[in-house]
Amino acid sequence: MNSNFSKRLKELRINNELTQKELAETLNVSTVSISSYETGTKTPSFDMVLKIAQKYNVSVDWLCGLSNNMKLNNKITTYKELFQLFITIFDTRYENEENTSVIDNINTEESYVCLTLHEDINFENFFSKWCDIFKLYCERTIDKDLYNMWLEKQLKDFDRPINGAPFELNK
Repeated sequence: MNSNFSKRLKELRINNELTQKELAETLNVSTVSISSYETGTKTPSFDMVLKIAQKYNVSVDWLCGLSNNMKLNNKITTYKELFQLFITIFDTRYENEENTSVIDNINTEESYVCLTLHEDINFENFFSKWCDIFKLYCERTIDKDLYNMWLEKQLKDFDRPINGAPFELNK
């Protein structure tokens, strides 16, 4: 947890435009504690992790690096969140066939047509590129590290509001 938590805590602090001192004050801990959490030299208690998650409305799973879904609610407000949801669905592995993902069983051209019906240029641009890079990854032309680097950069570029958002997911 330490390495993931450290990165996520720092990301949370920066996203909220807080200094370590300001974050420490909101959590009623010392600045040294926050610094230690961010460098990974100190591991917070579960109560502290829970306090941070509640105070900043993020999931404990995200904070600990177990999920990429930062928010506690089921609303998708950015392209990044929407794309992450689709990627999770398409990259789901079948229980009995570890190397087969959902996208291997979908005609890419047909799914691309379905995904572009909304006529959203951001959606079209991302998924046309993603289908190409994901195919290279599945064919082992590129490795997981390169795929993840590409994906991370693209998602960062699309971390902006969706016109007409939020969408609410049904449980």
